[in-house]
Amino acid sequence: MKKELLLNLENEEFRGNTLDIGINNTGVIYNILKNFNKDIEVEYISDKGEEEKIAKGFYDNCMLFFTLSSIWLKLSKKKLIYNIFNYLNEDGYIYIWDIDKGYRKIVDYNIKINLPHKKIREMYLRDINILKDNSKNSTCNILKDYFIIEDMKENDGVYYIKAKKKKIEL
Repeated sequence: MKKELLLNLENEEFRGNTLDIGINNTGVIYNILKNFNKDIEVEYISDKGEEEKIAKGFYDNCMLFFTLSSIWLKLSKKKLIYNIFNYLNEDGYIYIWDIDKGYRKIVDYNIKINLPHKKIREMYLRDINILKDNSKNSTCNILKDYFIIEDMKENDGVYYIKAKKKKIEL
């Protein structure tokens, strides 16, 4: 049965150079950013071939808007998080919105997203792979080596994580 979700991002505020990594460009992140930044620098990555154009240590923020749920292997998720760690500057943040789906579960969601200026975006998420774990706990375990979680929320099967890049001495 399809579940209806409402995600309110009307009051989200992000500043600085932003890397938006997503499978489907829904314009959600761009619309949030342009509301608070006149001269925004947003880079988009939607597939593996675009990674070489991304500068290391440059970005203030990285956004993953329902991106991790589209990646099947945990190892691939770990590699993505490691790459994001390298793309961010030393005070950088990663922001993640995704579905809290564990093993042996399926999801079928219609998501309405409230954006600034009363704009609304809709997206459809369906994942019937019972062998894939995209749970909040699994994501936190992947993040812990490179990021410090500062904020975490969950509502109706969707989680949000804000995490700051760790200072790692090599």
